[in-house]
Amino acid sequence: GYRCKVATTVIKSNTIKYWFTDEAGVQGTVQPAADLPKGLVLMTSRNGRIGLKAQSIEKIDIPAGQKTIPAFAVVVDAPMYRYRINNAGVISVPVFDNEYIGISSSNAPGAVDSLLADTVYRLSGGTVILRKVRLPESSEGWDIFAQVIQKADKDAYDRTGSVFVIPAGKEQSFLDALVGGLATVPAFESHNGKRYPGIIATDTYDTPVELIRFFTPFGVGGYNSHRVPGQVWADSVIYHQDVTHLAPLLQGEAWIGAYIGNWTEKAHKLSLTLKYHPGGGQKGERTVIPVFNSLNLMEQGGQDYPSFMGSDSLRVSVDIPHPVRGAQLVYLTTGHGGWGGGDEFNQKENTVYMDGRKIFAFIPWREDCSSYRRRNPASGNFSNGLSSSDLSRSNWCPGTVTNPVYIPLGDLPAGRHTFAVTIPQGEPQGSSFSYWCLSGAIVGERVDRLPAGDERTALSDPHLDKQSGKAHKARKRRK
Repeated sequence: GYRCKVATTVIKSNTIKYWFTDEAGVQGTVQPAADLPKGLVLMTSRNGRIGLKAQSIEKIDIPAGQKTIPAFAVVVDAPMYRYRINNAGVISVPVFDNEYIGISSSNAPGAVDSLLADTVYRLSGGTVILRKVRLPESSEGWDIFAQVIQKADKDAYDRTGSVFVIPAGKEQSFLDALVGGLATVPAFESHNGKRYPGIIATDTYDTPVELIRFFTPFGVGGYNSHRVPGQVWADSVIYHQDVTHLAPLLQGEAWIGAYIGNWTEKAHKLSLTLKYHPGGGQKGERTVIPVFNSLNLMEQGGQDYPSFMGSDSLRVSVDIPHPVRGAQLVYLTTGHGGWGGGDEFNQKENTVYMDGRKIFAFIPWREDCSSYRRRNPASGNFSNGLSSSDLSRSNWCPGTVTNPVYIPLGDLPAGRHTFAVTIPQGEPQGSSFSYWCLSGAIVGERVDRLPAGDERTALSDPHLDKQSGKAHKARKRRK
């Protein structure tokens, strides 16, 4: 409601404008600068784009003798000022705050529709915590990061951890399994004769989608004084990861959970914050389509270890409801178990197929685990000078995250597509066995239609195409 004047200047080819009023009876500016006009600055722009704009004005009565700087203001130096300005637009959503994850009684009501927002539920024997949170209404235009802070309390071992979001686009979700039990969701029928509920998407069910897979170090925090006197150990571990590719699932109301596999009461403490940084994000309307998640998040609720790769592949068919431009399979894989002879400590090739064609193969392996020794105070120390946390593993190290692999799928037309993953899983050795925790989701740009000629599962390898063409010509000549 104030009538403003506009002051304009040019700095290094940038046109800067200030809208200011002399009707407010006070002077002030939204940012430090020299030679500003006398008055109250209410809006700024740079090269025609609005920068800062006043939303409202509140006049405060200042007692006699008090400085004009309000009591709540703090004078800071230039670097701190810039830091605070840069972070002023960041939206931080606290999801969990120092919550225990460990063996305890579940506290969820008996029906999904009776779960309350902003309540932390302990499920599956206490090793899963879950909360319904309110996120920004739109995730477009944001770079989104997830930050986990974890420390051990009464569990000294390296454990599998996962932060996940539960999609709600189908009749059933992992929420049904957490509240009603594993029998309420579809199961993967393995050739080994076992059923594995909740690990593959179906026409009526979506798997949980991982934001972060992390691995707790050996006893960080609670066991810092137990091993190797004099060593300076980390107090906790911070896992901070970009999850912008999952933006469509991180808007509005969302069920977000965290899991740490363990067998101890009050085993670990975990905090989780989602941070939305303005001015970023991915172009176009994005989509996320869950495909599989074999991590046994409900271990304490009876969910078996995914040890079927020795006799089977992980197979799933999903309906793509709309064309996806530039589709990728976000693939997470870690091998476990078997002690020294098992898949945790031996290299095993992962091969991914789509629609019957091999599209990707690699050996997931980490050789940098010794870099994180400072996070592992309770790690076992061997007679050869190594520690257990030093050993190379199948795509994970104690005290780190496992990064996803982005497998290009090309432009996907709407319709049914099949995926399969094969791994030469090792045989059981006595009571020891190997297993693989896999998760995958399709991400890309949702479009109404693909350009003419691009409506294909764009997996064609130019080398394969050339070989195929040569073979076809050879057959014609033979005829």
